[in-house]
Amino acid sequence: MSKNLIRASVCALLLTACHTEPAVEHYINVSGEIAGAQGKYLKIIDMTQMGLKPDSILIDENGQFGFSQKSVEPKDFVLYIEPENNIRLLPCLDESVVVSASYPNLVESYNVSGSAESERLSALLKQHHLCNYVLDTLNHYYMANQLSRNLNKIIESVRQQSDSVLKADRQMHEQFIRQQPGSLASYVALSSKLGLRTNLFDIEKDYEFFEMVDTALMNRYDTIAITTMLDRYVKQAKAVSVMRPKRGGGIAVGDTMPDLAMPNPYGDTIRLSKLAGKYVLVNFWGSWCRPCREQHVELRRVFRAYRNRGFDIYSVALERSLDDWKNTIREDRLIWINHVSELNYMDSRAARQLGVESVPFNVLIDGNRVVIAKNLTPSELNTKLAELIK
Repeated sequence: MSKNLIRASVCALLLTACHTEPAVEHYINVSGEIAGAQGKYLKIIDMTQMGLKPDSILIDENGQFGFSQKSVEPKDFVLYIEPENNIRLLPCLDESVVVSASYPNLVESYNVSGSAESERLSALLKQHHLCNYVLDTLNHYYMANQLSRNLNKIIESVRQQSDSVLKADRQMHEQFIRQQPGSLASYVALSSKLGLRTNLFDIEKDYEFFEMVDTALMNRYDTIAITTMLDRYVKQAKAVSVMRPKRGGGIAVGDTMPDLAMPNPYGDTIRLSKLAGKYVLVNFWGSWCRPCREQHVELRRVFRAYRNRGFDIYSVALERSLDDWKNTIREDRLIWINHVSELNYMDSRAARQLGVESVPFNVLIDGNRVVIAKNLTPSELNTKLAELIK
């Protein structure tokens, strides 16, 4: 090949490279109107990017707002003015989502168009919010009648109605996931909470649902943040389950709790028997356990309500790192003082002794260390203590 021909070929290649078509850019557009929220700031959290601080945009004098974001994948946005009352959106690429809502009841009032996934999620969240509203109403009724002569009947009535609502809520979520496991809304459904911030689905007990959604989403979106986060969580849970040694025995209601003795964060040994005469929740948890930490908010409330009425918490952390343990006690504001750990994770002698295979795990004992109940949610613990402590 002649030198001139070679030069011509190289120039042609360079010219071709310079004229390569630019990559197509994708945007997600969100706009809407929130009646009654004029002049307030709307916070926006991108749940696909962990650790980012929320953005803020001003809602104008007409109650309108809007933003646009360049993206390469679907997003999971939470929009709120106050955190406990929010709008959740699942926009896909090149969608223009339109939201309408009324302040302050955003979750009850919001409607969405322009995003099929967001519309599916909206319908699910509204039904779930209604269930939680009924549970809150029942709880307020119970709290307002604690001095009633008919307290036992009220407790039983509230428990029956609450169980019925919880069962209906759970069935609704199960049906939603089974019918559309490949929907991004099913990913959100797995994290739904019931009552006092207790997870509706538990990775240990409900692994089939997590695996179902994980498999369907991996077949549909195998590289996006939502899918990879869920896939990592499911694989980790499965690995822990396989590696965890099965434990024999266990402790049952009516048994006498052994006198546990373990070091606190400062190296001092704390014995369970020092709390003799009190109702004590022996609570197994870990800084790495998301459901455990989500229960801490309500557990603090129960502790404050009953700590001066003969109740305490003996908190057993299944940890490897002293720093992680101490930091979590501070971050989650665990205000009870009886914190102990052997710092050997799931090989804890106390956990083996009681047959603990997963956390959260707890045992409620009386003043003689006799087991009254096991694995109570904070809401159930509150109800139980109300029965025990007049």
